Amino acid sequence: MRSHFLYWLVPSLTIGVVAADAQFRVLPYLQNSAAEAITVVWLSEDDTPGALTLFDGASTTPVMERISRPEAAVALAYPVWEAEKFFDESPPSPPFIHRIRLSGLLARKTYGYEVRQGTVASEGFFTTAPSPGSGPVRLVFFADCETEPESTGKHVKWQDPADPDSKRLYLLDQTVGFANNLKVILERDPDLIAIAGDLVESGGEQRDWDEFWRHFTDVDGVNLAGRVPLLAAPGNHEYYEGPSMGQYNQPGSERAIGRFRTYFAVPDNGGTDAPTYYRLDYGPVTLIALDVSNGSPPRSEKDTNFFLLGRGNDGGGASPGFGPGTEQYAWLERQLADARQHSAFTFVFFHHVPYSVGPHGWPPGDGVGHDPQSGVAVRGLTPLFMRYGVDALIAGHDEMWERSQIEGTEVLPDGTERRHTLNVFDVGIAGDGLRGPQEGLENPHQRFFVHTDAPEIWVDGILRSGGKHYGHLEVDVLETRNGGWQAVLKPVHVFPLLDGDGRLQGFERRLYDDVVSLVADGDADR
Repeated sequence: MRSHFLYWLVPSLTIGVVAADAQFRVLPYLQNSAAEAITVVWLSEDDTPGALTLFDGASTTPVMERISRPEAAVALAYPVWEAEKFFDESPPSPPFIHRIRLSGLLARKTYGYEVRQGTVASEGFFTTAPSPGSGPVRLVFFADCETEPESTGKHVKWQDPADPDSKRLYLLDQTVGFANNLKVILERDPDLIAIAGDLVESGGEQRDWDEFWRHFTDVDGVNLAGRVPLLAAPGNHEYYEGPSMGQYNQPGSERAIGRFRTYFAVPDNGGTDAPTYYRLDYGPVTLIALDVSNGSPPRSEKDTNFFLLGRGNDGGGASPGFGPGTEQYAWLERQLADARQHSAFTFVFFHHVPYSVGPHGWPPGDGVGHDPQSGVAVRGLTPLFMRYGVDALIAGHDEMWERSQIEGTEVLPDGTERRHTLNVFDVGIAGDGLRGPQEGLENPHQRFFVHTDAPEIWVDGILRSGGKHYGHLEVDVLETRNGGWQAVLKPVHVFPLLDGDGRLQGFERRLYDDVVSLVADGDADR
C-alpha cells in the first residue's frame, strides 16, 4: 500500500549462519514503526560499531548518520548440545546486536538507508507509518512458521476431507511452502507483518532462529524484513527449549524466550513483562500483541500450557498470566478503552486460538477430550474484547484456517450498548501444520472452515482449486467517501500449480471465498 516500491539489493548477503568472513550475522531489519520514527536492528559477528546512513528517498542526499553501540547478544549462543550435535567444529560465537532508533522523520515518507558493518554494506528502504488517523494501510497476519532446518524435505500430513484416515502428504515441503508464502507477501507490498506466535520450532534452538531470519532476509534475493517492519507475539514454541533439553521446564523456557526478547524491539508500553505484550498504533489502526502462553492457576481450566510455569507460580519464570487480576489483563483493558477513542479499528493478535475444531479446541486437561495446551482458556478474555468493540482476533496454534464469529454487546463510553460482532481467525498456515478437524469436536461459532468450505477440485488427477494450503490474512484499511473507514480482511492461500503430469510448476495467490468487510464511521469513538 506504499506509494513507492523501491529495491536496494545486496544479493551476496544471504544470511543463515553466515560465512566466517562476513560481518553481518543477520541483515538489518525494521522494528517499532511509527509516523516519526523507526528502529533498525542488525546482528554482527564482532563488536565493531556499525554506521547507518539515512537518505531522502532514492536520492544520495544523507538525512542523518548514526553510529551503533553493539551489545553482546549472549542469549543467542548455541547451546552445548546443539553445538555438539550439528557442528563439526566449534559453532559461531554469540553475535553482537545493534539497535538504532531513527526519530524526527516525516510521516508516510520513503527513506533509503545503508548499514555498513566493517567492510560490508547492506542497503534498504522503508516507509514510515501514516500520521494518526490517516491511511490507507495494508497489514499481513500469519502464525505457525515453526522454522527449523529440518523443515526442508519434511512434508506434513494433508488430510483428505473425504477420508480422515488418509495418509496423504502435502505437495511441497514446509521450507518451500513458507518461502513462497513470503514471496506472495513481498509482491503485495504490505506496511506491516504481524506474526501470531510459533515463529520457530524450538525457541531454545539457535539454528531454528537462524532459519527464521534466513527466510525473512532472503525472499528471492530481497531482504523483506529490511523493508517491512515485523511484529510478533510469542507462542508456546517460543517458550519451548527443545526436545533435547528442558522443554518447557525452568530455566529452559527462560532461555528460549530470551532469544525472542533479544531479537524484537517493541514499543515500551507493555508493563514489566514487555516485550512479550505491547501496543502499536499505525494510522487508523491499533494493534495489540498479547502473551497468552501461560494461564493461572497452573494445570487448571484457565491454563493454556500445563507444562509451563509462569510469573507468580512456584518455580516459574517470567511468562505473564492473562486472566482477570493479572497485570496483563489490567493493561489490556486500559489499551482497549483508549484505542476505542482514537482508532478506527482494533486488532488483537496472540497465539492460542480460543475457538477451534482443531486439537487445541478441546478444554484444558489431560486425557481423552482434553488438551494440555488448550486455547479454550483464552475465551475468558472475550467479554473484555466484546465490551470494548475489538474488531478481530488473529491467532494460530491449531494450524488451520478457521474463522469464528462471536455475537455480543459493546458498551459505549456513555454507558449505552449496541450489538457487536467479533471475528476470530486461526491463521496458523504460514509454513507448518495444515491440520484437519478433531472428530467429535464442534465449534458453534464457526463461519468458515477451509477443510469443509473450500473442497478440493480435481480434474484428470490434477488439483485445480480448493483445498487447504499455506497462506496468510491480508487486511486493507481504506478511507471511505463519507470520511469513515473500511477494513477488508482477505484469506490468502498460495495455490500450487501443477502440470498435466501432476508436477509442481509454480504458485498463484488466491483468495478463499470468505472475504470479511468491516466498517467504521468517521467518529473515532465508534
